This record gives sequence, structure tokens and C-alpha cells, in this order.
Amino acid sequence: MITVEELKKELSHSQYRMLTQDDDSVAERAIEKAKVWIEAKFAKCGQKVDWELSYVQEALLKRALYELYAYAEQEEVAKDKKEDAEVLLEAVLGDCGKEGGGSVPYVGVAKPQSDWHGFE
Repeated sequence: MITVEELKKELSHSQYRMLTQDDDSVAERAIEKAKVWIEAKFAKCGQKVDWELSYVQEALLKRALYELYAYAEQEEVAKDKKEDAEVLLEAVLGDCGKEGGGSVPYVGVAKPQSDWHGFE
């Protein structure tokens, strides 16, 4: 699991201060939100998270950084970090981990009854 100190290493001191107002609890919450996001992705695919995988650790770091920027209402600045986290999890989860992907098959939409020829 990543720590606040590891998160700080990814940012300059001024960036960290701007994003958290020097409050480490903001960074702790960003890590927790990122962790929940990853757990939800794995749960959607019917899998348990293997926190030892380097892909998962890096995804956690990228998503936590994104959460910090989102907290400071600067999500657009960190859009690449969000996308990186998604790509990293796709490497582990395959198509199931893709945005909009999942194990529920597409069924389609039934045609209106007026289009059904020969069936009454």
C-alpha cells in the first residue's frame, strides 16, 4: 500500500502544499478513495485485489494523485493520471476492467411490436 510520503515524492513541495493545504489527512483520504476505486473495479470483475502486484500499486499511486487534484478542483490537470490508472488496471483485469466493460452481456433492445411481422 502506498503512503503519504510516497505520494509527496511524486509532487513538488509547492504542488503538495497547494493540493492539500499542508494537511496530510487530505492525502490520506485521497489514498483511501483510490483504494476503494480499485477494490470496486476488481469486485465488478469478480476478483480480489492483489495489492502486491506492481501494476496495482502504480494504479493506486496514479489514482491517489488524481484524487488530490480532484479535491483541489483541478481534475483536468490530472486527467492523464486517471487514464494511466485505468490502463494499468486493464492490464490486470483485461476487458472486464475497461471503462464500461464488465461481465454482463449486452442484450439489445426489442423492436416495437408493430415491426414484428407474422407474430400477433
